[in-house]
Amino acid sequence: MQLKIFIALTFSLFTQTTVAGETREKLILDQYPSDTPWQEVTNKFNGDQWLREQIPSDQKIETHKDILTAQSFPQQKTTEPSSFLKGMFSRVSEACDHVRVNGPKEQQEGGYTVAYAQIYCGKQKGADFGVNMFFKAIKGSDALYVVQREFRVPQSEISGVTSFTKDQMEQMLSLIKGQSVANGYLVKSVYLCGELSTDKRCETHQVH
Repeated sequence: MQLKIFIALTFSLFTQTTVAGETREKLILDQYPSDTPWQEVTNKFNGDQWLREQIPSDQKIETHKDILTAQSFPQQKTTEPSSFLKGMFSRVSEACDHVRVNGPKEQQEGGYTVAYAQIYCGKQKGADFGVNMFFKAIKGSDALYVVQREFRVPQSEISGVTSFTKDQMEQMLSLIKGQSVANGYLVKSVYLCGELSTDKRCETHQVH
């Protein structure tokens, strides 16, 4: 079972990407902050539901260590973001050994209910690595939107703890920095524009 649990969106190489199944509501994602450009590897639509993925351009989808994904769930538009993320916790537990979770933490942003959560998978079953996942879910009028930043990390037998050897110090520091960037990105650079929005940034996006 692959641990890209549901989610996926693209942010190509433009300053911003807008995604919407309906023109009255748009999910906005600023360009992901990175020295290496990110490229789209998945772009799928099924009616109002869409799924997209992006990885750094110097990685391959078969062996990627980093991925940024997002997905719309129109069938879940009445579901509270925190409830949706809690449901994901059990699915991750089925795919992982040694799991720790933070959240979900629910709050109001820009006129919408959002929730944040982190999931730390010590070891993905059937693989030789662990996975750290950072989520933001937004409850819109048309759909529930979920954005995920995922890191593949060295496997660990301790929930929520990633172990590095002495010669992996650079990798450890890179992960710490990357997770800090991911948290900031989800909070500041992922937002929804629609009829309920109070975010002034949405004034530049046409929403009907």
